[in-house]
Amino acid sequence: TSTREEYIDILMAALKQTSTFFISKLEVAFLRWGRFVSVHPYHVILASLIITALSSLGFLNFRIESKANLLWIPLESEYNSNTDWLENNFEKDTRDELVVFESENVLTPDSLKQIFQVHKAVASVEVDGKTFADICARVPIADIFQTKRRRKREVSNLTEDYEYDFWGGEYNEYPEEDEILPTVQRINFEKYSEQNKGINGSEDILEEIPDNIYCDLVTTLNEKCIQTSLLEIWKYREELINSATQQEILDAVNLLVRSPWYGYDADYSSLLGGIVRNSSGHIVGAKSAQMVWVVEVPDDGRVISSQGSGVALEIADPTTLAWEAELIQIAQNSTRDELQVMVNAARSFGDVSTEAIFFDATLMAGGYIIMFIYTIVMLGKLNTLEVRLYLTISGIISVGMGLIIAIGLSSLLGYPYTPIHAILPFLCLGIGIDDMFVIVQCWSNMQKDPLNAGLSLPDRMGIALKHAGVSVTVTSLTDVFAFGVGAVTQMPGLESFSVCTAIGLGSIYLLQVSWFVAWLSLDERRIATGRDGLLMCVVHKDYKPSTCCKQNLGDIVVKKYAKLLSSVIFKFLVIVFTLGMLGFGIWGSILIRQKFDPVLLLPSDSYLREWLNVHDELYPENGWGAEIYTGEFDHSDLYKFEELTNNLEELKNTRTHIRGVQSWWSKLKKYSKEETNFTTWEDFANPNDFPVILSDFLYSPLGSNFKSNFRFYDELLCNQAAPKIKASKFKIDYLVFNGPEEHIPAKRKIEELVKSSNLTRAFSHVQVYAAWETDEIIGFELWRNIGLAMVCVFIVTLILLANIPICLMVLTIVIITLANIIGFLHFWDITIDIISCINIVLAIGLCVDYSVHIGHAFLVAKGSRREKAVKAVATIGPAVFNGGMTTFLALVMLGASTSHVFVTFFKVFVLTVLFGLFHGLVLFPVVLSMVGPVDKSDDSACQSVGSASTDISPSSSGASSPNRAPNRIIVIEPEKKNNPLENTWIRNNASWNVTMPGSDFIY
Repeated sequence: TSTREEYIDILMAALKQTSTFFISKLEVAFLRWGRFVSVHPYHVILASLIITALSSLGFLNFRIESKANLLWIPLESEYNSNTDWLENNFEKDTRDELVVFESENVLTPDSLKQIFQVHKAVASVEVDGKTFADICARVPIADIFQTKRRRKREVSNLTEDYEYDFWGGEYNEYPEEDEILPTVQRINFEKYSEQNKGINGSEDILEEIPDNIYCDLVTTLNEKCIQTSLLEIWKYREELINSATQQEILDAVNLLVRSPWYGYDADYSSLLGGIVRNSSGHIVGAKSAQMVWVVEVPDDGRVISSQGSGVALEIADPTTLAWEAELIQIAQNSTRDELQVMVNAARSFGDVSTEAIFFDATLMAGGYIIMFIYTIVMLGKLNTLEVRLYLTISGIISVGMGLIIAIGLSSLLGYPYTPIHAILPFLCLGIGIDDMFVIVQCWSNMQKDPLNAGLSLPDRMGIALKHAGVSVTVTSLTDVFAFGVGAVTQMPGLESFSVCTAIGLGSIYLLQVSWFVAWLSLDERRIATGRDGLLMCVVHKDYKPSTCCKQNLGDIVVKKYAKLLSSVIFKFLVIVFTLGMLGFGIWGSILIRQKFDPVLLLPSDSYLREWLNVHDELYPENGWGAEIYTGEFDHSDLYKFEELTNNLEELKNTRTHIRGVQSWWSKLKKYSKEETNFTTWEDFANPNDFPVILSDFLYSPLGSNFKSNFRFYDELLCNQAAPKIKASKFKIDYLVFNGPEEHIPAKRKIEELVKSSNLTRAFSHVQVYAAWETDEIIGFELWRNIGLAMVCVFIVTLILLANIPICLMVLTIVIITLANIIGFLHFWDITIDIISCINIVLAIGLCVDYSVHIGHAFLVAKGSRREKAVKAVATIGPAVFNGGMTTFLALVMLGASTSHVFVTFFKVFVLTVLFGLFHGLVLFPVVLSMVGPVDKSDDSACQSVGSASTDISPSSSGASSPNRAPNRIIVIEPEKKNNPLENTWIRNNASWNVTMPGSDFIY
């Protein structure tokens, strides 16, 4: 036991010695620096401007990163390597444009006519001399496989009745002179129904066509623009659409299984949302219908279309982007009371989210103005002489300068600007301005001390900054380290933001103790000469402020608070309330969900969020569609496709992860069974037959849709064996998932099946995988960063405070605050995602400030536990409260934002300020007054940080570190020269003489 006590004593002595060394050096440095700045304020101001200007050169390397896979998942992840592979093998050159029509029932003649009007308006849009027909992606029609030539001179027939004619239908642009066309010829829905599927004689006809003629037909087959909607049922013919009846519309969506426009299989019910069925299962109504246009981007003139907010990038060209802008405008202008039109163009995500990637200037200006007014009131006094208008402006400018330095230096280091950087102006303002209040509070405390009366302005500024410098250094170091630990992360976006934030807060700290102190010195000179605080050309002679201006609200509050700390009932209520809130917070922390949804990065009032909300509500089965890609393969790998497809089909039947599999392999087997002499797929799994049947399949009606699913080393030609396969793909459709607890297992299951197939370079891919991978690591990242931040906070406070009990108390206060923040976020509809994760880690630095200031002030105060707690609140409490209040005021405008980034930031930091101030200014003093450490050598005249002179604290002047008689700064008066001090500071007329053990120097 004695050995352990000796070890503890040695450890504590070492800590105190280390702390004494650091603090003494800091005190001397800040004393010198404060006097230097006060003597040379203009030099310091100019140097600050020059450094800021030089740092701004980093903007030459400024760049914005928007790709999700380069922001929120590790750079070496499989998703990124797969993306690189896709860019070389399956680069997407099409852009999808979607519109949803919503009404009580879209399956009515009136709704159909309005939908057609939108179609006509879009078709007529012309950009750079091009319409949709010129820029659309095209697909070969299959009409020649299923149509017959129409009989001549048949006017009265109201249904289609065809004879076979290769060039009939779409190619018959100039009818024969003796041919009379009916004015309104209805579509024969039964022909395209399930009952007549495949019963049209085309198979027999195709078999009789010679191979060379067949290939001539399919290679010269007419192509149509890819646009999908209910209108294709009536072949986009206005007279048929305008005369369609309700019953005809219902028959069409219930009976048709093939498209009258393209000739391919079609499921028109998939275009409908909010479907209403009768007792027999037939569709009798629907609340929404989709319309899709597909645009093909030409090879020339391509640009990268940013998708903002870190979601994706797509290729585009100026013409396509301009056409999409017209489409968005038409859709938004087409909304009527009876039919809502919502659009999701390929550029929509980029447009909407990019608007939110930079801070909202209006909200920022509002927050700055509110905080600016409060700061003016709290920094000075409400009279024309002592009002600190220009000092406040200089302080806010220093925050802007710190922001410029942060972004400039981080850009110079190669870090990009990300969507999360939008909160930097509010963060720097809310946290960085706290140092202003501490400096001014220490200046005010120094002014009250009669021992400092008669000192020159540089000397007084040196003393004030000596006290304030140590305090703001402790909190700034904890902030920088707490935020800087985010750089140790797997997510490049978080790393970039953390580095920028750490540089910003460090820069603001340096500017506060230089730029701001210089302006404070100039402002004090102004007051000393009686110049007006608003119009400095006005000089007040013999100015005497009113009595109300002399009252200090902080002193009144401290008196009341001193009485409360003596009350056992008050302490009991505080502890009970804290435990109740902690229990509530722990409950919420257990219930809070982990979910990263990139859609939340869109403003809630944007047209795209409206589209997404309606789509999710009315199309609940439409989950994400993913592609399964493979590298090169041949006939020897077909069994692998058989095994993979069978496993996926079995998984689909379980209805747990996927809802559909659209594999070319299944269609190829069906083709071989119906159109060839092969009994099973094993019969053509050889080097001679497989290339031939694959080529025939891809040029057949059944397989022509799958041409784009293959990449060959050479050109694929009709009636010739397929060349060597370079890559392939097929599609699967996921179910709709409610969160990572569902989509992470689904993704892992698909990856497991794909990997077990042993196909070359096989993987599944969809853009949302980037968000899903973020969900997999975000929980680990959150707890690791919190843990690292806590360790940094503990080490920094332990070194500078040199008191293990206080450090443990500070750490406990921070943990309780975090538990409350996370718990209440759950009840405030916030989940754990990349945004909230970053903000929670940032909250550590903010709530540390509140408790560290109080803990530090408690240590340097003298007296009983209660007296020390009261002195701590009296000396630094007003500055802590003002710092928290300005943070709240700077953020209060964000509550009106529609951006998820800003709303999350607002909620996290409002909770941080509320719980941080309560725990720092109410709970912590109560705990300290009960179990705080008491120094046995309280017989010295050392006083709390800032040397406050109130009726509660004695009029004395002391160091800003505990039990540091060897480092005290006092003014030696003649009758006190026999005061036994190891270090003595004696002010002569020209300088400070400083005597320290083992060294002498003059400042």
